[in-house]
Amino acid sequence: MKVTLLNHSEVLIELDHHILLFDEYQAPLTINKDKPLYIFASHSHGDHFSRKIFSIDHPDKHYILSDDIRANNQDYTFVKPHQTITIDDLEISTLFSTDLGVAFIVKVEGQTIYFAGDLHDWDWPGEPEEDNTWQTTHYLEEISLIKEPVDLACVVVDDRLEENTFKGFDEFLEHVNAKVLLPIHYFGHYRISKELSQHLESVNTKTDVLLPEHANHEFII
Repeated sequence: MKVTLLNHSEVLIELDHHILLFDEYQAPLTINKDKPLYIFASHSHGDHFSRKIFSIDHPDKHYILSDDIRANNQDYTFVKPHQTITIDDLEISTLFSTDLGVAFIVKVEGQTIYFAGDLHDWDWPGEPEEDNTWQTTHYLEEISLIKEPVDLACVVVDDRLEENTFKGFDEFLEHVNAKVLLPIHYFGHYRISKELSQHLESVNTKTDVLLPEHANHEFII
């Protein structure tokens, strides 16, 4: 599996027979046209979705969009939280996002891939305690629904949360059996990878964590 963090939360995954693109909104793309392309958008926020995705040049493309996105095309598939659908040989399940839209769980080619979108424990310093408690409670409820091992998990790490930057990350590691984890939602602040590497020294986990150092960072897993 080739995994590329294009930028922020834009992730391109190439498997043997499929290509998955998540939350593309700005990066220039070079995509293999010999495999079918499945384009996912977790919600309508501008750092996760752009209508430019509808003009991606590919002969065999399929759109799977959160139902808060407004688009008029009968060929697009719209999903809501806690739904499971099948498209070709992909099984796609969704979770409720603690911000907007959905998170995706995609099973394809014997692999299970989780993509958070904005499902996260948004425990903002200075916000009312009841709001942050709601975030933690619902985040844990949603990720606890992931019962099977995950081969690749794309999980939010956002340093705007200050002292809580790694809280949701740690909770995911604790509650989900993931083989490989890719942090997303950096807003281009790749120094976070160094901070995350240091943080991992104090975390007991068997999960391999990919540490992107720049835009278009490619990993083979």
